[in-house]
Amino acid sequence: MNRITRITLTFLLAMMAANCLPALGQPLQPTFNVNLIQAPAGSLVPDVLLDAAGILHMVYAQNQNGYYVRSYDNGATFTPPVTINASGTVEYNMGERGPKLAVSADGTIHVAWMDHWESGVSVYARYTRSTNGGISFENLKTISATPGVDGVTVTADEGNHVVLFWHTMVPVQTQVPQATWLHFARSADKGISFTADTNVVITNHSGLACTMCMTRARPGAGGTVLLAFRSAENSIRDFYMLKGDPAANDFTAIRVNYDNWNINYCPMVGPSLETADDGRHYCAYMTGNHVYWSVADAATGAFSLHVATPLNEFDEIYPQAVPDHSGHVLFVWQVGPMSVSDSATVKWALYNTDGTYTGQQGIAGRTFSGTKADAFFGSDNQFHIVINTAFMTSAGPPVATPVISLFPDPAHQYLCITGLKSNCSVRFFNQSGEQVLETNGTGNITVDLRTLKCGTYSVVLEDKKQRIVKKIVVSG
Repeated sequence: MNRITRITLTFLLAMMAANCLPALGQPLQPTFNVNLIQAPAGSLVPDVLLDAAGILHMVYAQNQNGYYVRSYDNGATFTPPVTINASGTVEYNMGERGPKLAVSADGTIHVAWMDHWESGVSVYARYTRSTNGGISFENLKTISATPGVDGVTVTADEGNHVVLFWHTMVPVQTQVPQATWLHFARSADKGISFTADTNVVITNHSGLACTMCMTRARPGAGGTVLLAFRSAENSIRDFYMLKGDPAANDFTAIRVNYDNWNINYCPMVGPSLETADDGRHYCAYMTGNHVYWSVADAATGAFSLHVATPLNEFDEIYPQAVPDHSGHVLFVWQVGPMSVSDSATVKWALYNTDGTYTGQQGIAGRTFSGTKADAFFGSDNQFHIVINTAFMTSAGPPVATPVISLFPDPAHQYLCITGLKSNCSVRFFNQSGEQVLETNGTGNITVDLRTLKCGTYSVVLEDKKQRIVKKIVVSG
């Protein structure tokens, strides 16, 4: 997990691969780097989020457990994995299921998942959080009132609200095959407590969702919350985006696509949902065994465009559309059978935000069909794809090389230090060279800074094999 592979494609090579060289005199599109981040061997369904401070958060599943890691260099290195589920199991089969992630403005990490589907197990919506930068996670909370849930997702706004969505078969309906009801629960105190499980009230939609397609929640503008999902009304499996107040239960459904895909089964491919700097929302989805992306106008919220992949191949699944800061969209998807015993090809293509294709595309690699790649636009102004290109089973959690990290910086009251080897001393020196604080520890520790004055300090970390000096700022 400490290796990052960079694929640099020149525009000329990309055009040759696409067999569409531009005419002489035609202006060239800029060349972009697409970086590949190798997920841990044996892991499935990575979910990544880059926060406002440039910290990359990742959760993933392996062997019916969930793990959290973070990176301060856009995925070049990661902290050691921390288990998110203190008890129970985590579902991770069929490409989309797995732990889902949200981060509050103050750095609180929220993770939601559902129990592993197997005989004799009651599957509930579960939740945990970390308030110490991912060093540890609280005991899980059971959020759904009844078992038999799917599509669990979570989001957090810039304030105190945390919202979990899922769909469930309660109350039972028999009119539409493979269709269940959207439910949710919300917290107004950053996940300390949640309201009771209730059905989602939508002014212009029944709330009937496709039974096994994952949903995706995101924070919206003005304190709103968004949810992208595949509808099942009248067996039409098109997509919608809900928009509403996280403190209420009053949502409006905005239709994403009008393909009118009428089927009586669940295709098991949900949407992705990302928001650009200009407030527009990008939704990627699969319909008719092909993937597309659309964009919602920031003012009206209405979706437009229906952008396909360059080759528009059959068996396209698991799409994601990621905008950058300068008018481009990275579109990532897989081609291959949806199977727990086969492999698929992860592909990408670059578009302008008006839907025009730049001519730049590539293959990220082959991966297990039972997992989904993820992507993000990094603080280094480059696109990144998280993929497991060497899937293999493993008897336990992945082994990672410890990387010593100090966060947050500036620090207020407490400092988290991760990756310490055995018997590591930790000493703090002020700018006059005086030692003002000393502790020691192994692995991940939290240091109480409340005795220190505001200012810059040198932190000396020393064991028998190495001596590392880092600078931190202590704020008031």
